Amino acid sequence: MSSEPFSISLIVERLHPLTPSPLSFLGTIVEYSQVTELSGFAVPGAYVLMGPERGVPGNGSRAQVAEAVFGVAVAVRNYGQGADGLTHEISPLVGQIRDQLIGWVPGKLATTGIQWLKGDILDYDGGTLLWMDTFQVNHVIGGRRCPT
Repeated sequence: MSSEPFSISLIVERLHPLTPSPLSFLGTIVEYSQVTELSGFAVPGAYVLMGPERGVPGNGSRAQVAEAVFGVAVAVRNYGQGADGLTHEISPLVGQIRDQLIGWVPGKLATTGIQWLKGDILDYDGGTLLWMDTFQVNHVIGGRRCPT
């Protein structure tokens, strides 16, 4: 058993069938951190971002359940139709991403299926919209005995 943080590579693998269509790009915090303005996002694109983890109090054994939170940021661009056009662009993408993730159990250490927590607009500049869905999954960490 591992005590490593939840691996977002599992999420990237799960979303990979959505490329190259409807998503033209799928990345992680590495690519996301290189974008300095909204027009720099690959569109339509999704970025899987690692979030916080916290322990779930247990019985004191070495194995413990951890709640892992992660996000999927989605960028779309539509210059011609304003907010209605952006909604038309983003809604199907968000729906397909949610369909891929909600309820899916990512690996043998997960104790629950993925749960959706919230979605919100992160930024908007009139032509580009950046949306973030936040998800949670519980997984087991630890399990090895401390050397005596």
